[in-house]
Amino acid sequence: MSEIHECLTVLCPFDQTAAAAAAYVASLPLEGGKSVVAIRVAVGDLTVERRADLTLKHVRAYPGYEVMEIRLQPHDGGPYPIFTGILSAEESGGNFCRLDLDGAYEPPLGLAGAAFDAVVGHHIAVAAARTLLDEIKLGFEFAFQTGATIS
Repeated sequence: MSEIHECLTVLCPFDQTAAAAAAYVASLPLEGGKSVVAIRVAVGDLTVERRADLTLKHVRAYPGYEVMEIRLQPHDGGPYPIFTGILSAEESGGNFCRLDLDGAYEPPLGLAGAAFDAVVGHHIAVAAARTLLDEIKLGFEFAFQTGATIS
């Protein structure tokens, strides 16, 4: 099992994060009843793009802290890992919050997949997680700035 942790600050007030998450997921294209996101990762001079099914579900909230389950799996199958984890939003003050993405994936293909992950796969997975978090950030900020999150 390989673990990933990424975080960043988002221009979205904490009290708007649940609505921003819903607006972001609603903005994604639906295929076969699943929300699909494109993940692009640069590997040297090559940019690899894969489409993945994204599930983001509210789990619980505490004062100043929102917790959502996140799952990312290959849209069309293939020898790619399934990422499961937690996306949390933490109050940062003003119009900002901090998003933390914590989770893990099991490299596919057994021993060969584990060897690939040790050499280059984990680097690709971390880059993909960062790309996903950047995508979510843009979605949250767009929802906030356009008023999509204000009830």
